Amino acid sequence: MANQADHSPKPLQDILKVAEELPPFPDVVQKVMPLVQRMAPVEEIEAVIRYDQVIAARVLALARSPHYARSNPVRSLKDAIVSLGQKALVEVILAACTARFQDGAVQGYDLREGELWEHSVGTALMADRIAERLGMKERLTVYTAGLLHDIGKTVLNRYVEDYLGKIIRAVKTERSTFLDAERNILGIDHQELGATIAKNWNFPGPVLAGIGFHHSPQDASENRRVAAVLYAANRMVAAMGIGAGVDGFLNPNQDEVFEELGIDARTIERLMADVFVALDETKQFLAD
Repeated sequence: MANQADHSPKPLQDILKVAEELPPFPDVVQKVMPLVQRMAPVEEIEAVIRYDQVIAARVLALARSPHYARSNPVRSLKDAIVSLGQKALVEVILAACTARFQDGAVQGYDLREGELWEHSVGTALMADRIAERLGMKERLTVYTAGLLHDIGKTVLNRYVEDYLGKIIRAVKTERSTFLDAERNILGIDHQELGATIAKNWNFPGPVLAGIGFHHSPQDASENRRVAAVLYAANRMVAAMGIGAGVDGFLNPNQDEVFEELGIDARTIERLMADVFVALDETKQFLAD
């Protein structure tokens, strides 16, 4: 049965206004990234990080974790930056910044407090491992997109909660996907809204594509491979029972994306086992 158009008033303008009023993404990321890219002296990187106490504490915690244990003890923030290296440093900063927007309950999507953030970190870790397996250069890109892929849900949360009955009826009676029902009833879906938010935060095009097409990579006109990796990572983390909620349960599977990426059942099992351990470690050093 074809989807029936919903001509009732949609809260789209209100949704976009709320999205525009979100606090800016912490500028520590925009300050650190150029320093890392030009391999600036450690002192310059330390000077930026040390003014954000939450970031500094979590960088120290990661550097002191068993996963990054070194023969030399980590006694200072400078020691921690040297110990971690560029990639891990940027990843922990991004994850800590993202937690500020996603650590609350998202009841409209049936997600308990902290579950959206946990799902986002798991998706970022999974996307990074898929990209590594495929030999992609955009590992930091897919990691960033993974962290932010569901940021649209933080704004749509209360609207989905208000309209949930209507959305569920559309899914059941019209054979609509949850994503299509969001778009038809609210005027926008969470992946499109997420890309809008990330654009407002000045993230680059490949990150926007990963966020904006993580349920429908076939629709991406550019950076389709990035979107496909995000799709696969999101599906696999949801299958692990991490942050599936209403949306994860109702979205259909599209095996052709996994086939395109060369991800078979055995690979899925290995990646899931790896990410399960990595996510547990990440949660420990990023915990409040």
